[in-house]
Amino acid sequence: MGIGEILQYVSWRPREPTMNGSDKKYLTAVCAIIVVALALRAIWASQVPVVPFSDGEAYHILARTLVDHGVYGWSATRPSAFWPPGTSAVYAMLYWLFGPSFVPVVVLNVILSTGTVALTILLGRALFDRTIGIIAGSLMAIWPSEIAYVTILASEIPFTFFVLLGCVAWFNLKLPNSIRAVGSGLAFAAATYFRPIALLLPVVLWLSAISSWKKLRGNLPVMLCGFIVVAVAVAPWSLRNTKVFGHFVPMSTADGANLWMGNNAKSDGFYMPLPATVRGMSEYDQNKILAEDALLYILEKPGLFVMRSIEKAALLHIRETTAITWNNEGIKQRFGEDTVFPLKAVTQSFWSGCLSLAFVGLALLALSRGVLYAATHPVVLIWAYFTAVYSIVVVADRYHLPSHPFISMLASIAILAAVTMFNRRSFEDVKSRINVQ
Repeated sequence: MGIGEILQYVSWRPREPTMNGSDKKYLTAVCAIIVVALALRAIWASQVPVVPFSDGEAYHILARTLVDHGVYGWSATRPSAFWPPGTSAVYAMLYWLFGPSFVPVVVLNVILSTGTVALTILLGRALFDRTIGIIAGSLMAIWPSEIAYVTILASEIPFTFFVLLGCVAWFNLKLPNSIRAVGSGLAFAAATYFRPIALLLPVVLWLSAISSWKKLRGNLPVMLCGFIVVAVAVAPWSLRNTKVFGHFVPMSTADGANLWMGNNAKSDGFYMPLPATVRGMSEYDQNKILAEDALLYILEKPGLFVMRSIEKAALLHIRETTAITWNNEGIKQRFGEDTVFPLKAVTQSFWSGCLSLAFVGLALLALSRGVLYAATHPVVLIWAYFTAVYSIVVVADRYHLPSHPFISMLASIAILAAVTMFNRRSFEDVKSRINVQ
């Protein structure tokens, strides 16, 4: 089976499926993947207790303050905007409805994480075909870090869910442009409340059509409308911040702090404590001063900034153990300390394998359709966008988790090519063997 035939296969464009007997097999496969995903997450959730750690502890405190005092902050007299409000607001609602228990939070995480698997299948089908959607969904269903994250208080799961929901709405060409714009805009606005990085996703998706002037021009109204929807949906929180701090703060007072952490003389690219010089200041003043210091450092050492950003892009992807680290106490309580390292080895091995396959899939895409097409493909562009933003500021391996669905789609191209080569059968036979059209 020649490489040219494989490239012809992976260069398929999205197409409308026809109704035939394979639809039942396809739906059966989708349901099986979702059931497996739900079962694995439910099993993990039933075995590992929640012990808030790091950001999770902050989200819990902010949620309790919101429930007890109606204030988003560290206390009734200390309002905050350092962390975007989405995660703590959702937890506060659950605490208010069900009491101070982590069980509803874990149940919601299981539902959203399973929903992310389903959305990965839908998006993979829209951007490639059923085959890629099925394989990518299967990878997401069994991804160890995705499973372990359901017992962590964090923003990654809801953020990823709403990003995918927005992408599915954007690329659903059966919908009128107005519905695509409003639907994707609302989803990206919801994601922005969990992480501000989602604010520019309408622009990113619009740029993914840059290789086709017709599509780029046609999607311009969708992008503009979608971005306006995001801005309007975020405006209430911006107004709240302006009232609290006396200055305009779009979403968070942490952007300057994060920029400083990644751009100062002592930075190693990862989180570091804020300097003593800003302690005791208001969040706004602290953020402003740190941003100015970071920008001054960047302007003084532009070459070093570029090199460090490239290094941070590598550091962002070099490991994946946060899901176990942040579950450390719960795992030790349930299974003992000796299980922590093997679980980290599992998450790291799975991540390394999928990342390697994703780069192979990216290479196949570039060979089949050209470098520009591959570089601006939505799957690649969103992953690159997330990587670029974090590489400019500060990195941690958990920041690449929202890229999992897109990485899984690229890895699926490599997996499908490998199956085709080793089986040495026709592409139609390969498709039928994995229950897709």
